[in-house]
Order: sequence, then structure tokens, then C-alpha cells
Amino acid sequence: MQGELNGVKTLIMNEFPLAYYIHCFAHQLQLTLVALAKKHSDVDDFFCIVANVLNIVGASFKLRDLLREHQVEKLEELLKSGEVHTGRGLNQERGLQRPGDTHWGSHYKTLDNLIVLFPSIIHVLEFTARECPNYADKIIVESLMGKIKEFDFAFMLHLMLKVLIMTNELSCALQRMD
Repeated sequence: MQGELNGVKTLIMNEFPLAYYIHCFAHQLQLTLVALAKKHSDVDDFFCIVANVLNIVGASFKLRDLLREHQVEKLEELLKSGEVHTGRGLNQERGLQRPGDTHWGSHYKTLDNLIVLFPSIIHVLEFTARECPNYADKIIVESLMGKIKEFDFAFMLHLMLKVLIMTNELSCALQRMD
């Protein structure tokens, strides 16, 4: 909305220079969360690792298909063991999307999917490390795999998901017109 050249804010400010611009409360919340997250080095490092995982897993159709196939295999195993049930709206296929800085709800969805797809993501990273022809890329993938298996990453993943669940609910409440 506020692009430097053609954003709504820019167009209004050019026409009416004394106009006062206020972000809606939900947008202010999102901008505050992003600014705070980028200032805290542990959180910033965490989201950097998440972005690198998304870049590697989403790098090719082959890897995305491998993720999808592994996800289907895991679901079939869980259905056979009775750990999950079938029904309308259950067991939907999940994908990994890149989060956007100003749309914090996308961070929530990404982290939620990352938790659900974690075994499949590890499977794809292991495959990539085994099959990678470039030694430097192989080392990067193995290092990344080691980082996401650490307690600190798992703790931060669950902590950030809890924070984002609360702020997502607050953001949705702030956007309602009632």
C-alpha cells in the first residue's frame, strides 16, 4: 500500500501534503513483530535457518516431489497404525511457503508446516546431502541439517510458533470490524 512511487499513501501525500497517515492496528502489530524479531539475534538467526531450509527443499521440482512422496508414505504409515483418522478436511497435503515480512500470518503457517513436515524435510535434506555433486553445497546441507536437529532450534521453533499463534489471534481480532 505504501510503495515509494505508486503506493496509496504516496499518491494521497502528493495530493494532500498535510494528510496524516496511520497504519491499522493489525499492520502496526505485524511491523512491530518484524522489527523486534530482526533486532534479536537468536530469532533472526532462527528465521535465517528456516529460510535456508525452505530454499533447499524448494530448490527443484525433484526435491518438492520427494517431500510430497515422503509425506504420503508417512501418512499411510500413520493411518495403518491408527494414530491418525480419515475424514472430511483431515490429513490435507501441506507445503512449505516462504514467509513474507509484512504478513506475519505467513510466518505462523510456515512454522506450523515445518513442525508437521519435519521428518519429510530431514528426508529431503539427507537425500540432497547424499546426491549433491558439489562438495561445498553438500557441506552446507549437512551443516543445516545438524542445526535443525539441535535442541535450540526445536525450542525456538516451538516458542516462535506459540508467540505467533497468540499474535495471529490478536491480529485477526484487530482486523474484525466489530
